[in-house]
Amino acid sequence: MTGTDHNERKVLGALDSGADELVSLTRDLVRIPSENTPPGGGEGDVQEFIRAWLGGIGVACERIDLEAVAGLAEHELFFRGAGYERRDYAGRPNLVGRMTGAGGGRTLILNGHADTMPVGRTRWARDPFGGDVEAGRLFGRGAMDMKGGLAAGLAALKAIRTSGVRLAGDVVFESVVDEEHGGSNGTLANRLAGVGGDAAVILEPTGLRLYNAHKGFRIVHLSLTAPGGMSLAGEDLPNPVEHIGSLIECFRSFRDRRRQSAPIPPEYADDPDPVPVFMNKLQAGEFSLEIPMQVPDACKLEVYWQTTPGERREDVERELFDHLDRWVADHPELAAFGIERRFSHRWMPGSRTDPAAPVVETMRQAVGEVLGREVQPVGGPFPCDMFALRHFGIDTVIFGPSGGGAHGSDEYVEIDSLLATARTLALAILRFCGTA
Repeated sequence: MTGTDHNERKVLGALDSGADELVSLTRDLVRIPSENTPPGGGEGDVQEFIRAWLGGIGVACERIDLEAVAGLAEHELFFRGAGYERRDYAGRPNLVGRMTGAGGGRTLILNGHADTMPVGRTRWARDPFGGDVEAGRLFGRGAMDMKGGLAAGLAALKAIRTSGVRLAGDVVFESVVDEEHGGSNGTLANRLAGVGGDAAVILEPTGLRLYNAHKGFRIVHLSLTAPGGMSLAGEDLPNPVEHIGSLIECFRSFRDRRRQSAPIPPEYADDPDPVPVFMNKLQAGEFSLEIPMQVPDACKLEVYWQTTPGERREDVERELFDHLDRWVADHPELAAFGIERRFSHRWMPGSRTDPAAPVVETMRQAVGEVLGREVQPVGGPFPCDMFALRHFGIDTVIFGPSGGGAHGSDEYVEIDSLLATARTLALAILRFCGTA
């Protein structure tokens, strides 16, 4: 690789010789279930594994108990889930490892989440916790999202340690809990516990693309409601199922409106759908002999829409509800129904880091050298914890391996991309933190 110095070649050589170990480490992480199942979660065992692994290479670690972090529950970014979304952090610590430098350099945070989505009810062709390897892919829940990224970050730290290169600045490796289901309280807790740095890299899967921005999101549940029951004497019972199509058309119209009027930052200039609107779930009644034959009393629609960096919660919600109110006024057939509105999950804002920030430029050069081509930062298509780091003024980018099946069945990470991710991170660490 051209442009690398002696220390960088030593570290990259250590990574290349440990490529099989990187695959084994990813498999080990995948084989430890850490599903996020609100109110609880199963991250404890994988956090302990990472703590022991880091200890084995001489990196000191601390556990951060979210329930003991002063001011967490009162912070404006804290997600106070209620009902099925409530949170319980007993036995779910964050883990923070620090590779301490000699002094005089900058501190870089490597951030990743230990929790995964549940296996779910979809059919898996492979054991979701087996870590099967086939045709250059490693399969299992969390392989892509995001234990592959965690493993690549750990491998980069080990290569620096075993090569004997001493950093000037510190590297903080944090494995946080409760990122999935729109949590983000884990990353917030570390900031309030005093874990800081000059910049951060979030190890989410990006397909080896460099993201300096991410989208936000909002989720609303809308219900058309009516008395329900069965017309046995000629009563006129409005059927919400027959009219839910009008609400679907309303949100198709809202999607068109968003595409035309939403502010589009330069990072999303080439995104074919920078502000998508999805209708995720539709529900009415139940197929059961225990439920009377009847017109249902409600038909429910879940709508998920994404926002761009800079859009405010109050503006986003007003835009949607103003559009809905106009639609109802123009469609008098909907007057026979009540329309209930309820939000779920948190409001997550989009955020961005200035492309001229040092961490963006450092990562851009490192990615380009590893991949052998020019790379430019773009906006990521998904929400993540970056907004919580940016809230505290920490310049942040997102970078990680390739894969597929995230949040679905037969999730996998591409093995070649694991090594490319680790090599990129190692170069970025050496250059951002400096060497002693």
